Amino acid sequence: MKEYKDFLEFYNKSLELSKIAKNTINNSKGAILFARKSFNKNDLNSFYIIGNLSKEQENLLKSNTNIIKFSIDSFVKNIIKHPEIEFQDYYKINDIIIKPDKIRLSKSNNNSILLLKKENKYYQVVIKTTIDKNENYLTSFRRLSEEEFNKQ
Repeated sequence: MKEYKDFLEFYNKSLELSKIAKNTINNSKGAILFARKSFNKNDLNSFYIIGNLSKEQENLLKSNTNIIKFSIDSFVKNIIKHPEIEFQDYYKINDIIIKPDKIRLSKSNNNSILLLKKENKYYQVVIKTTIDKNENYLTSFRRLSEEEFNKQ
Protein backbone atom coordinates (compact mmCIF):
# COMPACT_ATOMS: atom_id res chain seq x y z
CA MET A 1 0.00 0.00 0.00
CA LYS A 2 1.32 3.39 -1.01
CA GLU A 3 0.32 6.92 -0.09
CA TYR A 4 0.33 9.11 -3.19
CA LYS A 5 1.43 12.69 -2.63
CA ASP A 6 0.75 13.85 -6.19
CA PHE A 7 -2.92 13.89 -7.24
CA LEU A 8 -2.13 13.69 -10.97
CA GLU A 9 -0.03 10.54 -10.46
CA PHE A 10 -2.84 9.06 -8.32
CA TYR A 11 -5.44 9.96 -10.96
CA ASN A 12 -3.36 8.51 -13.82
CA LYS A 13 -2.86 5.19 -11.98
CA SER A 14 -6.61 4.95 -11.26
CA LEU A 15 -7.49 5.90 -14.84
CA GLU A 16 -5.08 3.29 -16.24
CA LEU A 17 -6.61 0.52 -14.11
CA SER A 18 -10.18 1.60 -14.89
CA LYS A 19 -9.45 1.53 -18.64
CA ILE A 20 -8.04 -2.01 -18.37
CA ALA A 21 -11.14 -3.12 -16.46
CA LYS A 22 -13.58 -1.45 -18.88
CA ASN A 23 -11.77 -2.86 -21.91
CA THR A 24 -11.92 -6.35 -20.38
CA ILE A 25 -15.56 -6.31 -19.23
CA ASN A 26 -18.01 -4.05 -21.02
CA ASN A 27 -20.45 -3.34 -18.19
CA SER A 28 -19.68 -1.22 -15.14
CA LYS A 29 -20.61 -3.78 -12.47
CA GLY A 30 -18.54 -6.48 -14.15
CA ALA A 31 -15.61 -4.14 -14.74
CA ILE A 32 -15.54 -3.15 -11.05
CA LEU A 33 -15.66 -6.81 -9.96
CA PHE A 34 -12.91 -7.64 -12.45
CA ALA A 35 -10.73 -4.82 -11.08
CA ARG A 36 -11.23 -5.93 -7.49
CA LYS A 37 -10.43 -9.58 -8.27
CA SER A 38 -7.61 -9.07 -10.77
CA PHE A 39 -5.54 -6.09 -9.68
CA ASN A 40 -2.87 -6.11 -7.00
CA LYS A 41 -4.41 -5.45 -3.55
CA ASN A 42 -1.50 -3.16 -2.64
CA ASP A 43 -2.32 -1.03 -5.68
CA LEU A 44 -6.05 -1.00 -4.90
CA ASN A 45 -5.44 -0.10 -1.24
CA SER A 46 -3.06 2.73 -2.13
CA PHE A 47 -4.54 6.13 -1.40
CA TYR A 48 -4.35 9.89 -1.62
CA ILE A 49 -5.35 12.14 1.30
CA ILE A 50 -8.17 14.07 -0.33
CA GLY A 51 -9.08 16.34 2.61
CA ASN A 52 -10.02 16.72 6.24
CA LEU A 53 -13.34 16.48 8.01
CA SER A 54 -14.66 19.49 9.90
CA LYS A 55 -15.42 19.00 13.60
CA GLU A 56 -19.14 18.75 12.74
CA GLN A 57 -18.49 16.06 10.12
CA GLU A 58 -16.12 14.18 12.44
CA ASN A 59 -18.79 14.23 15.18
CA LEU A 60 -21.52 13.00 12.80
CA LEU A 61 -19.34 10.01 11.88
CA LYS A 62 -18.09 9.59 15.47
CA SER A 63 -14.67 9.32 13.86
CA ASN A 64 -11.36 9.29 15.74
CA THR A 65 -9.60 11.18 12.93
CA ASN A 66 -10.32 14.00 10.52
CA ILE A 67 -8.18 12.64 7.65
CA ILE A 68 -10.07 11.51 4.53
CA LYS A 69 -8.39 8.98 2.26
CA PHE A 70 -9.39 8.24 -1.33
CA SER A 71 -8.27 4.72 -2.31
CA ILE A 72 -7.43 3.62 -5.82
CA ASP A 73 -10.14 0.96 -5.40
CA SER A 74 -12.78 3.67 -4.84
CA PHE A 75 -11.31 5.90 -7.55
CA VAL A 76 -11.39 3.09 -10.14
CA LYS A 77 -14.99 2.32 -9.15
CA ASN A 78 -15.87 6.01 -9.40
CA ILE A 79 -14.30 6.46 -12.84
CA ILE A 80 -16.18 3.41 -14.15
CA LYS A 81 -19.56 4.23 -12.56
CA HIS A 82 -19.49 7.99 -13.08
CA PRO A 83 -17.91 8.77 -16.45
CA GLU A 84 -19.72 12.14 -16.39
CA ILE A 85 -17.23 13.32 -13.76
CA GLU A 86 -14.37 15.07 -15.53
CA PHE A 87 -10.78 15.40 -14.33
CA GLN A 88 -11.30 19.05 -13.22
CA ASP A 89 -14.32 18.02 -11.15
CA TYR A 90 -12.12 15.89 -8.89
CA TYR A 91 -10.29 19.04 -7.82
CA LYS A 92 -13.60 20.32 -6.39
CA ILE A 93 -13.81 17.52 -3.81
CA ASN A 94 -11.79 19.33 -1.16
CA ASP A 95 -13.88 22.49 -1.59
CA ILE A 96 -17.05 20.43 -1.20
CA ILE A 97 -15.67 18.83 1.98
CA ILE A 98 -14.61 22.20 3.41
CA LYS A 99 -17.82 24.05 2.59
CA PRO A 100 -20.76 21.79 1.67
CA ASP A 101 -24.17 23.34 1.10
CA LYS A 102 -25.78 20.35 2.84
CA ILE A 103 -24.48 17.63 5.12
CA ARG A 104 -26.28 14.63 6.56
CA LEU A 105 -25.86 11.05 7.67
CA SER A 106 -26.66 8.51 5.00
CA LYS A 107 -30.06 6.87 5.48
CA SER A 108 -28.71 3.50 4.41
CA ASN A 109 -25.50 3.52 6.45
CA ASN A 110 -24.95 5.64 9.53
CA ASN A 111 -21.19 5.24 9.07
CA SER A 112 -21.45 7.50 6.00
CA ILE A 113 -22.11 11.16 5.47
CA LEU A 114 -23.25 12.88 2.32
CA LEU A 115 -21.80 16.27 1.49
CA LEU A 116 -23.69 18.17 -1.17
CA LYS A 117 -22.65 21.22 -3.14
CA LYS A 118 -24.18 23.40 -5.79
CA GLU A 119 -21.61 25.03 -8.06
CA ASN A 120 -23.34 25.52 -11.42
CA LYS A 121 -23.64 21.71 -11.19
CA TYR A 122 -24.80 19.61 -8.25
CA TYR A 123 -22.37 17.19 -6.58
CA GLN A 124 -22.48 14.54 -3.88
CA VAL A 125 -19.44 13.33 -1.94
CA VAL A 126 -19.87 10.24 0.24
CA ILE A 127 -17.44 9.72 3.10
CA LYS A 128 -17.47 6.56 5.18
CA THR A 129 -15.70 5.81 8.44
CA THR A 130 -14.41 2.34 9.23
CA ILE A 131 -16.07 0.21 11.92
CA ASP A 132 -13.24 0.97 14.37
CA LYS A 133 -13.65 4.71 13.54
CA ASN A 134 -9.90 5.09 12.89
CA GLU A 135 -10.05 5.81 9.15
CA ASN A 136 -12.31 7.77 6.81
CA TYR A 137 -12.63 7.07 3.11
CA LEU A 138 -14.23 8.89 0.24
CA THR A 139 -16.36 6.15 -1.33
CA SER A 140 -18.25 8.02 -4.04
CA PHE A 141 -18.26 11.29 -5.93
CA ARG A 142 -21.01 11.98 -8.43
CA ARG A 143 -23.20 14.59 -9.99
CA LEU A 144 -26.81 15.01 -8.96
CA SER A 145 -29.77 16.44 -10.79
CA GLU A 146 -31.32 19.56 -9.29
CA GLU A 147 -34.26 17.40 -8.19
CA GLU A 148 -31.98 14.89 -6.39
CA PHE A 149 -30.13 17.76 -4.72
CA ASN A 150 -33.37 19.34 -3.48
CA LYS A 151 -34.60 15.98 -2.06
CA GLN A 152 -31.50 15.55 0.08
